[in-house]
Amino acid sequence: MTDLTQDLCRLFARALELEYVTDDTDFYLAGGHSLSALALAVSVEEAVGLPVRVRDILECATPKLLAARLAEARGGAAGPGPEGVSRAAPESRRARDGDVPESVRWLWLARQNEHGGAGAYTVPCLLRGDGELDVDRLASAVATLPARHPALRTVFVERLGAVRAVVTDRTAPLDVVDLRGGSLTEEEFETLVHDRVEVPFDLAEGPLFRSTLFLRPDGAWSLLFTADHLVCDGRSLTVLAAELVAAYRQDGAPPPAPVPGPRPAPRPREESLAHWRDLLTPPPSPLPLPVDRPRREPAGTVTDTVSLDIEPRVTSRLRALAAAAHAGPFAPLAAAVASGLGGLTRTDDVCLGTPVDRRSPLGLDGAVGFHVATVPLRLDLTGRDDPAGLVRHVAARTADALDHSEVAFDELVATLDPPRPPGRGPFFDVWVSLFPRIDTGPAGPRGIALRGGPFLQRRGMFELSFQFVEEERGLRLCLQYDTGRYARDTAEQIAGRVLAELGRLAGEPGTGEPAKPPSGPPAPAFQGFRFDS
Repeated sequence: MTDLTQDLCRLFARALELEYVTDDTDFYLAGGHSLSALALAVSVEEAVGLPVRVRDILECATPKLLAARLAEARGGAAGPGPEGVSRAAPESRRARDGDVPESVRWLWLARQNEHGGAGAYTVPCLLRGDGELDVDRLASAVATLPARHPALRTVFVERLGAVRAVVTDRTAPLDVVDLRGGSLTEEEFETLVHDRVEVPFDLAEGPLFRSTLFLRPDGAWSLLFTADHLVCDGRSLTVLAAELVAAYRQDGAPPPAPVPGPRPAPRPREESLAHWRDLLTPPPSPLPLPVDRPRREPAGTVTDTVSLDIEPRVTSRLRALAAAAHAGPFAPLAAAVASGLGGLTRTDDVCLGTPVDRRSPLGLDGAVGFHVATVPLRLDLTGRDDPAGLVRHVAARTADALDHSEVAFDELVATLDPPRPPGRGPFFDVWVSLFPRIDTGPAGPRGIALRGGPFLQRRGMFELSFQFVEEERGLRLCLQYDTGRYARDTAEQIAGRVLAELGRLAGEPGTGEPAKPPSGPPAPAFQGFRFDS
């Protein structure tokens, strides 16, 4: 085994959180997915001094294969090794105090245009608490979160027509709501949470992060995190839950601040723009989705949700299918959405929108803030009859999207200037995302545990948003739909079609026709919350 292969074995093991791997360990069969592949690509690039992409991990999924590719690349490089590669971003590209990343600037601009309404940009997370609760200790632990993460103390002001980020000392104390003397039904409790979630944020005044403790009968309690999307994304909530549990165990002592990780040299911007120009030219045609009413209001102004359980057996088969295709669970889920909509609209060209987490290339693993990018996922469904081939295609397009995600979505729209029919978004109208479950583990002595995830809102940003959430024993499909455009029975049929596609991809018998979803109001979905691909 060469020294390079041994080094890669160590990096593979670290990315997979394993003690060791062999030189023929397949990264994806060992539990990797596209986001962990992105982290691995960054760490390998830092170690060897050569550009490494997610596509390289996808195509060379073992240390031995990747070592061979890197050795070949090094042999053809101008320099002999790491000293020939610049890892630091040029001075002109470094953010100055008060500057905001392009993704944040785009989101701020969308807020000014009230796309979807202000509530569409709130990130709520409802967690069930376990353990013997001391309210004062919990309040002290909550106070450590904004102290540790400046993003939670940041406000956004407009100066000379541009948005500036300002870190303040403004924080909101833990709000305690005592419900122990009453007997709220789950529906009434959900309405109470909605009321809290829908309290607007003032971007210029702050604070943009709030926490609410609900004390419930029989010793039960729940914790609600609510933040503006400008300072928080899905993965941030996973970080905050884990840190809160640790701070509570330490009587409110804040853990050390996260240390920024390696940040590779930025990719040539024109290279990424060329990728998107090639993929999105000509632009995808708007899907002829079966709306029941005209598109008059902005998408997502008022929404409702259809929730369907995905059987654990199907979930297990989908994960195996994904691993065999060198992908994470997102790939078969997105494949089912695309294939279901493609069959519904009779097209083989479907473009979806999805978020990708950019912490690894930014050197910000463990950071709280808005560190995601919106990317179009344009898919060719001509091979939809081959489930494995379709999932491989989605995995490859996802890898390419991650590799070229440094181009902000608004820059992509401005550069390519796609046509925008009234009431339609650029490139896509349908969103798909995966939210793994938050679970901090057992409470332990003097400790607490938190489990749960997203609280689905009454407002959104898209006319159809397929949100897959992990539960303790499987997955749930939550289709958030615009009630101004779709009747509930239409949304149920669309969700049922995607559920049937999931069964078909998993090889379930009797899934040739879309399943009929149950009637009635959706079950509440308070599970997992992290952008994952």
